[in-house]
Amino acid sequence: MLQLATGMNVPDDLLYSSADGTVLVGEHGDGHISRVGGATVFERLPQVVGEAEGIAQVGGVTYVADQVNNRVVSLTATGVQTLIQLQPDPNGLNLDGIASDVSGTGLVVPDSPHGTVLFVDTSGHITGRVGGFNRPAGVSAEKVGAGVGYLIADKNAGAVFELIGGTVTRLARGLSGVDDVVRAADGHVLAILSNAGTLHDLTTGGDVASGFRTPEGLGFDGTRNLLVTESDIGRLDLVVTTFAVQVPAGVVQLVPGQSVCFGVLRAPGFTAPVTVQELVGGAKWTDPGVGLVGDVTPSPCSTPPCSVKVVLASPVGLQYAYISYRD
Repeated sequence: MLQLATGMNVPDDLLYSSADGTVLVGEHGDGHISRVGGATVFERLPQVVGEAEGIAQVGGVTYVADQVNNRVVSLTATGVQTLIQLQPDPNGLNLDGIASDVSGTGLVVPDSPHGTVLFVDTSGHITGRVGGFNRPAGVSAEKVGAGVGYLIADKNAGAVFELIGGTVTRLARGLSGVDDVVRAADGHVLAILSNAGTLHDLTTGGDVASGFRTPEGLGFDGTRNLLVTESDIGRLDLVVTTFAVQVPAGVVQLVPGQSVCFGVLRAPGFTAPVTVQELVGGAKWTDPGVGLVGDVTPSPCSTPPCSVKVVLASPVGLQYAYISYRD
């Protein structure tokens, strides 16, 4: 397991960007939204939400669940704008996770205190509603054959449900503190159990990883590794199930024309070749192939620090790496 970021204020839900390999994390403690990865490594967006929870993107717009106010907002250039306002719960236990729908044209919004899952378009209109839950806290979309489906983590029921075509089926129960749920490429359903501090495989009944300090957010990166937030200690972790890229920390001091190495951390059993698909800010490279090390030669750096972007391809997807350097 790798630590991708620390020092966040009660990190909760997250969203991975396949465009650049960065991760948005909602900081429930102070309403900030962090961007982890990329050339800047870590930054906070200027917009602030009351209590940032679920994050989703539709049509290039980022939407965030504001738990304290029981609303979903869109991020604008100057702040936030309410998309939909739901009826607040007197105890403050309002909405939690949200997701884009399978078609990528609208949002799926569990109205947690009222036990319903809402389908909302980008105008803020409710286009569908499914009830009968206790406290739906997390949702993820998935294609099911020729149709679509949604996995729903019901925190108060301690259960995970599947919603397909308006029909709700319970997949598992007895899951104390279940908060988020996803389905892996092999079909296994994985869920975060906050109370136990584990990432649990509902299909096998075993734990994929344990020892987390109140895990809350769950998602995949570009090669189906698992992203997990630990709220109690302000951390974003990566559970490596395929491969991850490791680059030198900080700003690397080079002489012009010198190459810099990067590592490939492989999960047990992952032996597929890894190649450089794109290099921005560099001149040449050596592919890792089936090995553990590759290298790139950055372009001359006239205004340090400079950054080189490396996009690595494999049969399971893409990974992004950013190396900061100076000549």
